[in-house]
Amino acid sequence: MGRGMLLIAPSGALEEKSLACLQTMFEAQEKSVKIAQATLGLEVPKLIALLEKGDFRLWLETYERCLTQQDYLLLRASALESLQALDPNIALRLAQHLNIVVINAVQGGAHACALARSSLMQAGLVNPVSFAYGYAKSETGHVVLDLDALPQDVSPALQAIQQAKSTLLSPVRFQAGLLRRAKSALKTIVLPESQDARILQAAHAILQTQAAKIILLGQPAKIAQDAKDLGLDLQGCTILDPSASPYTDSFANTLYALRQSKGLSLQEAQELVRTPTYFGTMLVYSGHADGMVSGATHTTADTVRPALQTIKLHTGVSLVSSVFFMCLDTRVLVFADCAINPNPSAEELAHIALSSARTAKSFGIDPKIAMLSYSTGTSGKGVDVDKVREALEIARHLDENICIDGPLQFDAAIDAKTGAKKMPGSPVAGQANVFIFPDLDAGNIAYKAVQRTAKTLAIGPVLQGLKKPVNDLSRGCLVEDVINTIIITAIQAQE
Repeated sequence: MGRGMLLIAPSGALEEKSLACLQTMFEAQEKSVKIAQATLGLEVPKLIALLEKGDFRLWLETYERCLTQQDYLLLRASALESLQALDPNIALRLAQHLNIVVINAVQGGAHACALARSSLMQAGLVNPVSFAYGYAKSETGHVVLDLDALPQDVSPALQAIQQAKSTLLSPVRFQAGLLRRAKSALKTIVLPESQDARILQAAHAILQTQAAKIILLGQPAKIAQDAKDLGLDLQGCTILDPSASPYTDSFANTLYALRQSKGLSLQEAQELVRTPTYFGTMLVYSGHADGMVSGATHTTADTVRPALQTIKLHTGVSLVSSVFFMCLDTRVLVFADCAINPNPSAEELAHIALSSARTAKSFGIDPKIAMLSYSTGTSGKGVDVDKVREALEIARHLDENICIDGPLQFDAAIDAKTGAKKMPGSPVAGQANVFIFPDLDAGNIAYKAVQRTAKTLAIGPVLQGLKKPVNDLSRGCLVEDVINTIIITAIQAQE
């Protein structure tokens, strides 16, 4: 796939000069370049409709299709003029949602660069702490190109442009990437709650997009009738009845062998495997399924307990914990632990941080971890703050390469100016994307407050630490939540 960039210039004359300069740079490398004169070839009425809905997914699909046709795709911000009446910042919003590298063309040296820097900062595209000026300096995937300062040899400028990449990850990119990864190696996910319409609707959507293979648990005749009543197509979906499956006796014997030392009788094992969550978990344990998603009608304990008893934890992992992927307008944050551990100890907090870092990294997020508290640095004292400090030291001891800091208040963790003021020199303050809450009260309240008041899609809880993926849904989940959790589970099963 080629490289895509968005050119922003304050005047038509400067844009033409920039285009000529960039064209010369690219052609010197004998690379093909396409300068988009229109908005990715999409019709303006369609773009307006998408913009009014805040839907950037079709933009992304078209953009990525264009990228496959040449080495470079250079979009002109001026080509978006017809949409500026609806959104004056459409060019920067497009860059944010699609994670496009921005080239901000200027003339006039340091002063002009400073103005360009300011506009990128306001759009949330530049970290003000380490930004540098120059004829072609890039940071967090964005380049300020001072045409007056370009030397005869433009190869350094071209190198800066070629190496620039966006370090942000927007929800549009995140979800598109998830779907692409899930489809790349299909996994089988079992859904034990077929009596819930949301589960059937999600199964239909997953089958339509071919993101995973699905096993539904329940009575085949009832599932078929429910699907018909809802207008759903479940062809290609495997349906198993735990009370009448050829696997039931074998699963009971296996469960009895695993749990007899804990006092479980064979009769009790036979009864348990006829319940949907135990039967589904045994499908995963035995390899007939790659993962399970439950919780639309069952409690977290109903979902997690069978997995802990059979699938068990990865070597070196001391507890199951959870993360939520919080999909804000233009970036994705990771919150942990918001669903499982009520009052983790310092050591447990450290392990939650390490597990969350691994999860973030496996889903394309370079983790910068903030250990959250009600105080920052050494400003506060007390048992709760001491626990966070101790957890930080344990995490650093367990992984010397981890990017982590604390204690940090949330504002110091996420806002660059506040972070620089409250904890200067911190590699995390103001730049965090993984947030470890000190207990379940804080984490659960925080994720639901953000989800409900900031129009944020919360994907999760995504459970981490098990040898095979089993994920829990909220009983208030939406169909989209179920779809996302199935896709996440399928990707976890690929690891």
